[in-house]
Amino acid sequence: MGQKSSEKIRKDNKFMHSQNLKNSAKCLQDWTMKQALPIWAQRALLPDGSWVEHLALNGMADMAAERRWRVLARQIYVYAEAARSGWFDGKDIAQNTHKRMMQTGYVHRVGMDGSVNHAKQDLYDHAFYLLSHASLYKLTKDPQYLELAETILAWLDRDMAHPHGGWREYAHAPDTEPRRQNPHMHLFEASLYLYNITQDPRHLSYTHQVFTLFESYFFNAQTATIREFFKPDWTSSLPPHGTTAEPGHAAEWIWLLWQYQKACGVDTSSYADALYAKLHMNMQYFLNDEEDEMGEIRRESKRLWVQTEYIKAHLAQAERGIIGSADMAAAIIEGLFETYLTPDGLWNDQLNACGVNMAATIPVSTFYHILCMAMEAVYTANIKAPQ
Repeated sequence: MGQKSSEKIRKDNKFMHSQNLKNSAKCLQDWTMKQALPIWAQRALLPDGSWVEHLALNGMADMAAERRWRVLARQIYVYAEAARSGWFDGKDIAQNTHKRMMQTGYVHRVGMDGSVNHAKQDLYDHAFYLLSHASLYKLTKDPQYLELAETILAWLDRDMAHPHGGWREYAHAPDTEPRRQNPHMHLFEASLYLYNITQDPRHLSYTHQVFTLFESYFFNAQTATIREFFKPDWTSSLPPHGTTAEPGHAAEWIWLLWQYQKACGVDTSSYADALYAKLHMNMQYFLNDEEDEMGEIRRESKRLWVQTEYIKAHLAQAERGIIGSADMAAAIIEGLFETYLTPDGLWNDQLNACGVNMAATIPVSTFYHILCMAMEAVYTANIKAPQ
């Protein structure tokens, strides 16, 4: 199905140029460039190129906490994208972190002493390892990074393919329950990102596979929610897992569906519009961490990453031409500065029902969501690249 090019959409859509969005996006860009990127490189990056898991609430690195190794992959993406966009001189950081990541390999958890605490090969982790290789290839055009990305895709085909479609949760393990949509969603993201660099149809084929799963299983048409947990044959898990709905993932899918449509011309608007309408059902400023498929609240806490994805959903709908979406994105960005983002480049990672920070730490992993949101806001607002 054909569609306008993204550049023509940008020219035709007056909602893209909301002054409110331009102002908010510029504030977000300045905060990311001048505060967040420098302070995290200063406080959370270790001399060997790896990263701590989180900062304490006083802003100092926790030098004892076990690390999820995929956090390195996320930070490679953050600093590679920042370097490519002229936001921060992060090329060496991204490459040194990549080198350290590959020294230990594609493992799950690593202690602060460098020892591997959990070596399982996890689909969710590997989606981010793929994204990290792709981001460095996009930055440097060094073929070694593309080769590493291809190696992960070959591993998916060889060791992780599931007889009922999609991929296994873990390598070299019996079928585990529940199966999750979340790792597949991030594989969709990473393979689409790679395709947009290479224009190789083989890379797009992975997104097609996940989109088929989305249409067949992940999207619940009756409730306009995303199903999260499944049995091996993709039938829903029993309640309560089988009726779980995470608004943050619905928001992520709205943005991803738009990226997919721009890449290959498949009309995804009906899915995006339904998910978008459901997110607005309770008319909340910020989204809850967890509800059930009927919209009943299960966790009224509100993670920062969920709100960044909500902003991206508004931005995607603004590009589609949905009236008011650009201004909604601008309003929530402004709300982040009032509640989540701190002037020194750090953040409150989770608010309770009363709007008070309840997070015990400041996770490094959230930076990936923040940077993606900030760059998308700047792109959608049509702000020129920094000189």
